[in-house]
Amino acid sequence: MSAEELDPEEQWPLPPAWMWDCAECIRRYEAMKHVQAVIAGLTAEDPGVDWDVTDSIVATQIDLGRHLADAHRESLPDWDPACETCADHQSSVQRLEKRSPDLLPGAVMAAEEHRARHLFAPPRIVGLM
Repeated sequence: MSAEELDPEEQWPLPPAWMWDCAECIRRYEAMKHVQAVIAGLTAEDPGVDWDVTDSIVATQIDLGRHLADAHRESLPDWDPACETCADHQSSVQRLEKRSPDLLPGAVMAAEEHRARHLFAPPRIVGLM
């Protein structure tokens, strides 16, 4: 496959430089990439292989996103106007601020985790959560 055939929506971005200054970011990012490699190897050998959902790629992405939202909130990217999931999260947060402030912390947490995923996940999967 040539570079021209690579779909930008499928490419894992290089995380920002400031993430490499945080030992916890490095540990969680490496764990995520390790699980991806292991699962890719398992599914290449046997496409029907089943793996533990709690050790899945999704779980490691959530773990990294949660750390970024907790420890590096000020460095998260702004809302992406081209991302429908950003718009959905932004709308939910605004709606809950007015109607259900007791539910607001959970919505803010989910929105921050989503914004964090823009730093390390391919565009095609950022919007899934």
